[in-house]
Amino acid sequence: MSPKFRDSWYYPSDIANDLDGITKLPERLKQEAYACAWEYTRCVIPQYTNWRRYVAFMRIIIMGIIAEFRGDLVDVTAGDCILGYSLDGTLAELFEGTPGHALMAREYKAFLLVTADKSSSRRDGELFRRYVNALAISPRVWFRMRDCDALARFTMASALACNDLDDVWPTDQQFELLSEIGDTLYDAVAFYKHRSEGETNSTFAYVPLDIRIKAFRVAREVLWAMDVAYAHRPEGAPLMNFVRFFGGPIHMMMRRYRFVEEDLTVGRPETEAVVTETRSNVKLWNRVDADIHDVNTKFPSTEFPGVQRYHALLKRSHELMFPELPEFLELGGKPHCNRCLYRASYGAEKTHCFGGVALCLGCQSMWRGYVDSLPERAKEVFPDIVLKAPPGLEAEGPTAEVKEKRLKNSRSLDNGNYSFSNDNGVGHHTTDRIPRSPDGSAPLQNGDHAEVTVPAALRLMVVE
Repeated sequence: MSPKFRDSWYYPSDIANDLDGITKLPERLKQEAYACAWEYTRCVIPQYTNWRRYVAFMRIIIMGIIAEFRGDLVDVTAGDCILGYSLDGTLAELFEGTPGHALMAREYKAFLLVTADKSSSRRDGELFRRYVNALAISPRVWFRMRDCDALARFTMASALACNDLDDVWPTDQQFELLSEIGDTLYDAVAFYKHRSEGETNSTFAYVPLDIRIKAFRVAREVLWAMDVAYAHRPEGAPLMNFVRFFGGPIHMMMRRYRFVEEDLTVGRPETEAVVTETRSNVKLWNRVDADIHDVNTKFPSTEFPGVQRYHALLKRSHELMFPELPEFLELGGKPHCNRCLYRASYGAEKTHCFGGVALCLGCQSMWRGYVDSLPERAKEVFPDIVLKAPPGLEAEGPTAEVKEKRLKNSRSLDNGNYSFSNDNGVGHHTTDRIPRSPDGSAPLQNGDHAEVTVPAALRLMVVE
């Protein structure tokens, strides 16, 4: 499968021969990966003062790009050498002398660990099963895991390092909120790209689709308010530049996306041809197709492949995982809600759908409330920002009391725990039943917001 247009690739000579020793990648893919890393770096870190660190970041992105579509070539558990690079050496080039060196090394290794599993023969193992289960635990857990998956805080930390701001380090809550804004913006724009990939890691696979446009608008507005508040701080430009460009403009400027191929449009629904190209790694995309098991097969957790590997990885979590991830994975061992739909194997079962857990109506409502509370949460974490009511509109919407209750319920940090509750303080939505068809199957809403019948293979993992 060939792309619609033939591109000429541009990238600095510093990285031009980095993958020469990797014989399992054709030269055309190497050149495209170099160019993709250069374009991404220039977009999300447009300003820099330290070229050596800037090149190190490009190399980090090259490794990440390959992990996203050729995971069998990347095994962070096997040692320091990744695609011919010294991983620890490259991370040191980027972060040595900064307060976040050790944390960002763990962040990136966690990204490589999961991303390479997702795009390799290891995808049906225990690690990835637990990982996808954990994505649906709560909105806050989701956004922390998506933060790592998108390398959001990692790139913000890289932007500070590439501008020699070694004494600046946002709080964990600030990183978390900036990442949430960036991921909300990006995932809203990339909705159809993610569907074409059968993604498990897309915000609007979990947040109700009918608030996608509103969520983008509000997140964009909060970002502009923060941009103004931090305009005169040295860290303001590097941090806000990342969120702003990641949140949308890269879809037009980077050739990894289909803006030119789709007649200068953003957000066109995927076609069968696009899905087919995705399976062939056109644009360096990767399709995650579900492995449909026999409907009569039972899958107790002890029989999932890779259980021993999973427990061995937990023992190395201080090296290979960001601090919260081991707890998330342990919670992901079993379904977290007895009305959501879990699977034995994750990935898309057909076109126009995502590949992760399908949330029940009660959990969807809870996620909606969390996303709606972004302005209030932003004000708590960044008290210097000034959020304004739209001019000329009557005061409407929730009362202050309702807003406070919503914020209390959506805030999932409780003595360091990432948890959730509904309005009654109950963690599991036992009363939110999904309507059943006469044959016992459950209608779900897919990415087009239309009801589809869930296959029996998917119903296998429903907890009754």
